Amino acid sequence: MKFVKISQSEIGNIRALYEGVMANASHGLFYREGMLTGSEIIKLARDEDSDLLQTATKLLVARGWAESIRFEDKKVIVSGSIEVGKADEPTCHRLRGVFKRLYEAVEHKKVVCEELQCQSNGAESCIFAVNVEEGSDE
Repeated sequence: MKFVKISQSEIGNIRALYEGVMANASHGLFYREGMLTGSEIIKLARDEDSDLLQTATKLLVARGWAESIRFEDKKVIVSGSIEVGKADEPTCHRLRGVFKRLYEAVEHKKVVCEELQCQSNGAESCIFAVNVEEGSDE
């Protein structure tokens, strides 16, 4: 499998480009990108035949998505997200999509993932809440 590296500055410039053309509608695209990335991370993590979230954490950190990721029940705490930049609102849409997919694989149910706090607007870390959708069974 081939990989490409992209800088945090480039991620920020891409976000600005898409937001300039599509405004907040672009956030849905970033979220869907994250879901696709999450699906690939799940495949790789399952190949290692170990704890899915622990292996996914190692893969995401190794790939530069974040400096640290900690899963705590239905929350994910992230420091040093590649998506962090100056903004008035949360910017880690791709990671939100990744975490949605990871939790769906663990819970075997549809989930909703929301970024509650973001380093982009001054928080100490990015915090995501993950909740099972009402009446959801995969």
